[in-house]
Amino acid sequence: MSGVASFRWLQSLRLGPDLVTPGVQNEAELARMEEALFGPINLAGADVIEVGAWNGAFSLAAKRRGAARVLATDHLAWTLPGSDAKAATEFAAQASGLAIETRVMDPRGFGKYFGQFHVVVATEFFTQLFNPIAALKGLRAITSRLLLIETIQDGMEESRPVMMAHNLPTAYGATVAGWAPNPEAVKHMLQELGFDRIFHRDHPTAGRGRGLYAALLRDTPDEALTGFVAPWRSLTHPG
Repeated sequence: MSGVASFRWLQSLRLGPDLVTPGVQNEAELARMEEALFGPINLAGADVIEVGAWNGAFSLAAKRRGAARVLATDHLAWTLPGSDAKAATEFAAQASGLAIETRVMDPRGFGKYFGQFHVVVATEFFTQLFNPIAALKGLRAITSRLLLIETIQDGMEESRPVMMAHNLPTAYGATVAGWAPNPEAVKHMLQELGFDRIFHRDHPTAGRGRGLYAALLRDTPDEALTGFVAPWRSLTHPG
């Protein structure tokens, strides 16, 4: 299909049997990340929002896995000067025949007025946020069952909660200020926001330098889960 070469792709997305976008994140890496995030949960009929969507890899994956409504959002990657990431996301959705919505949104501005989603997915989360606490509160406001976070992590040798400041380059050459927490820090922040069960695992391809977190609210129904098993570990109910 013509049109793929018109965009600068951040993610390698399979849009058809013989059509893959030439992204910085390769298809195999994204597939492993998709399974790590979505393998333990049942998305059939769920309303899903992706925060920090880039080209919408996990929005498209959620739709393929049976989600009823999927909203892809981003702020930094979709508003940087010269960025065509939002247009590329919309092209990918159209080319793959998967109906997702797109909207430029900053999670620090989320509130209950915005509505709620069964599953909230936030990738590169702490990496690109100067004020992650405000953004976490925004994510909690729109989560009705489950929050999934992927982020850089640091201070892994510490048993106490720590979060390190980082300056990291973006795919477009700009540098952003962000944070790298350790699991204890993420656990305490999520517990403070009312999440009852919190799970953690290292990134499936990046290892201990990055981590995945799953935070469940108390009334998350059992049928929404297939199970958080190893390499996931519980931060709130160890043993």
